[in-house]
Amino acid sequence: MKNFEITRQLINHEFPEFNITTIKKIGEGDDSIAFLFNHNYIFRFPKRKDVKQSLEKEIAVLSKIKTQLDLEIPNFDFISKEINFVGYKSINGTFLTKGIYNSLEKEFQIQIQKSLAVFLSQLHHISLSKLKVCGLKNINLKEEYSDDFEDTKKLIFPNISPANRDIITKLFTAYLSDDKNFEYKPALVHNDFSTDHILFEISTKKVNGIIDFSDMAIGDPDYDFMYLYGCFGEDFIKSMLKFYEHRNHKNLLEKLHFFSLANKLQILIRTIKENNQDEIKKNYKTLDKWICDYKEQ
Repeated sequence: MKNFEITRQLINHEFPEFNITTIKKIGEGDDSIAFLFNHNYIFRFPKRKDVKQSLEKEIAVLSKIKTQLDLEIPNFDFISKEINFVGYKSINGTFLTKGIYNSLEKEFQIQIQKSLAVFLSQLHHISLSKLKVCGLKNINLKEEYSDDFEDTKKLIFPNISPANRDIITKLFTAYLSDDKNFEYKPALVHNDFSTDHILFEISTKKVNGIIDFSDMAIGDPDYDFMYLYGCFGEDFIKSMLKFYEHRNHKNLLEKLHFFSLANKLQILIRTIKENNQDEIKKNYKTLDKWICDYKEQ
């Protein structure tokens, strides 16, 4: 109740013309807390200064790219003076899940693949010259994963079997030593293109919009396929590539396989550094399952 009253006061102070009738908390993470107002407006409140800075970049970029994308993205109608919060009209739809996808007829599954492929193609072809003033981070995956490998050897290797260490070493070495993995044209990437950021309209059986661009960066466009690969599998990506121009399908799939492992190691490393024992145990199990699945291939 306290959060509701504080958010109401903040919005009333800066936007007195916005008449608040209902408030519902819809989510909270490490970075932000979100509320649904009047059943159709979402307001996000960043928790830290660095999140406010990230949100400022998001506001700047989305305003420049929204006309170049077919799917709906957040359009910030309310921006507080100090970027203490933002508000936008909610986009109709529910998060796309594997269960929803698997329940659909083949024609609608193909339509989802096409919609996502077209969206990523449009995003990845946006001119970076238009975004220079937005201060987006440039991601160097070779450096990032080299650092992750060093952390993995220090923090994770002592707690896993020699055989599993060998598998991880083999995959990191293969990725980092192959120049083809870094011969890409830098692009604007969503950088967190997971199913809980894809809104699917049940009534029309279509993808309706994409949300949460807070991690946007300049980097390897292949990275934006990672979470789709993890959720829906290799065949889904192969079908998507019928609608997305990519010069090397085999290399993409090899990279996604590596990305899926590296992502699990990154999460485990973070929980170890945070000393979150429950999450550490859970993430070791997730890593073990990934390696077991890899051995069975």
